[in-house]
Amino acid sequence: MSTIQLDWESPREEEWRRRLEKCGRSTAFQSWSWGAASAAVDGTGVRRAYILKNGRPVGLMQIFEERKLGSFTLGKLIRGPLFHQPVMPEDRLAAMVLASRDYPLKRLRRYSFLPELPDGPAAQGLMRQAGFHPAMAPYHTAWLDLTQPLTTIRAGMRQNFRNQLCRAERSGLAVRKVEDPRPLLARYDQHRKRRRYSGPSGTMLAAIREEDLLCLEAYSMSGDSVAGVLFVLHGRAATYQVGWTSAEGRKTHAHNLLLWNGLEALQESKLEHLDMGGIDWTRAPGVAHFKSGLPAEPFSLPGTFV
Repeated sequence: MSTIQLDWESPREEEWRRRLEKCGRSTAFQSWSWGAASAAVDGTGVRRAYILKNGRPVGLMQIFEERKLGSFTLGKLIRGPLFHQPVMPEDRLAAMVLASRDYPLKRLRRYSFLPELPDGPAAQGLMRQAGFHPAMAPYHTAWLDLTQPLTTIRAGMRQNFRNQLCRAERSGLAVRKVEDPRPLLARYDQHRKRRRYSGPSGTMLAAIREEDLLCLEAYSMSGDSVAGVLFVLHGRAATYQVGWTSAEGRKTHAHNLLLWNGLEALQESKLEHLDMGGIDWTRAPGVAHFKSGLPAEPFSLPGTFV
């Protein structure tokens, strides 16, 4: 009979990165850089564990701890655990159950998790079977296969997305890789506050290690920045994390051009998967429509549980 254990003592950055790379479609929230940046900027506690099956490493999980009202601790497992070896659904559940035992309510500790599992009756049934209760609705994103030739990806784009890309390519815009993402992230923060978007702050994202970020900006012929994008890199995958566009950028479809150049750069870096970073047709229909212009595979998670 198989046994799942959590090793909280062994995780070190170099080995964590190697194991994350083996996870294939990894997530930004489970990367070492994201945890380190969150701890440094937001003061979040970070706990990391390797998942063992019969004593053999099979996966990993990173939990973020927030203090509430002084003495209450909320542990959050976001888009994990991840596995680099094949395991049964019951093994995935066992890892989440073991983590939850470190957060008993009687000790003013609470655990919530958004499991990296495909949504459906089977996943929902597993959660209920373990005694967990849904706290937030399913989460939707999409994965783009970066191992395809760029010509195949372009041919699979929605027609109006591809037409806008063609117009952007003829507009005279220049796209450059930016080493310092802070100016773009400052503009993103302004937009985030206006829209009351609860995503990660620009300050936190800027604290992620430079090697784990790809920042591109588009410039008009007068040299003004009109749009920018930021990708977070993790293992063999990347997440489309930030997009900012000015009025001129929207008019010239600069974002289409930036995303297209980003795909090329990610392929050059030998990355294989792109997480589109969340698709919400209710609260952000314009962003969802834009992201759906790429031939990415829709992927839904069962939601957050407590």
